[in-house]
Amino acid sequence: MPALELFCGIGGFAASAAGLDVRIVGALDQSQEALDVYRLNFPAHRTVQTDREKITAEELASFHADFWWLSPPCQPYSVRGARRDLADPRARSLTNIMDEFQRIPEERLPTHLALENVEGFSLSRARERLLDLLAGRGYLVREFRLCPTHLGIPSRRPRYYLAASRLPVQEVRIPPSPGRFPLDAYLDPPLSRNIPQELLVPAGIIDRFRDGMRILDASSPDAYTTCFTSGYGRSIMHAGSYLRQGAAVRRFAPEEIARLLHFPDGFCFPPHMPCRVRWRLIGNSLSVVAVRTVLSAFPAFAR
Repeated sequence: MPALELFCGIGGFAASAAGLDVRIVGALDQSQEALDVYRLNFPAHRTVQTDREKITAEELASFHADFWWLSPPCQPYSVRGARRDLADPRARSLTNIMDEFQRIPEERLPTHLALENVEGFSLSRARERLLDLLAGRGYLVREFRLCPTHLGIPSRRPRYYLAASRLPVQEVRIPPSPGRFPLDAYLDPPLSRNIPQELLVPAGIIDRFRDGMRILDASSPDAYTTCFTSGYGRSIMHAGSYLRQGAAVRRFAPEEIARLLHFPDGFCFPPHMPCRVRWRLIGNSLSVVAVRTVLSAFPAFAR
């Protein structure tokens, strides 16, 4: 099935769709850094750097995609933001796509469409407008809330998902959890006592913010991380968890966060990409295992 990634980022959907009857015909993003990571890991996919605020109905239809994946900016709907919804400039890309979607001729519309966003999207005017638009164009819709912890992953990333189709859409089947996977299974082995400087949290920061920092012991069977955001490595609080290593406290490496999101073995970043950029990009990505579960709502992808 030809699929279009409208907010491809570093390739979360592409990783989720691996092994399914999906052929990526277009992966769109505005960020050159995100596309650099995407191209490194999915070199066979056609990537396009484009401004989604200006993309037209004709351009969207020209991909001849039967499935659209959308993961638009979450800041307009985040509980930690101003929640300006459609008034937020960062909502313009989704607004434009909805405007142009309305102009696409019936015979050129995708059969299926899915969207991922933060839980706050479920209470937004953007959702209301999207639901009205989809209903008006003949789509059946199901909505889900899913967190990786429901699937045994020791990392919280609760998200809202929408699955829309011109064909019947089924309930998402969450497989029985085998229990929570241990956190230390996702971590890099400690190669030495020296923690890389970009990961080390200074003692003064810990003393000042300890009460608001989630510092984990990886050996604890109950350890799980909070949601990693694009501000991780820059913001001290409300951006993700920390790890106790010996007497020190360190940040999670971007590669460790990618494993917690269940990106495949071998997923990598360009070698010269700074750690702070890797954190920002992975914080803007999605849970591969959760998205793969949501795709089971479409009979064409169900196994």
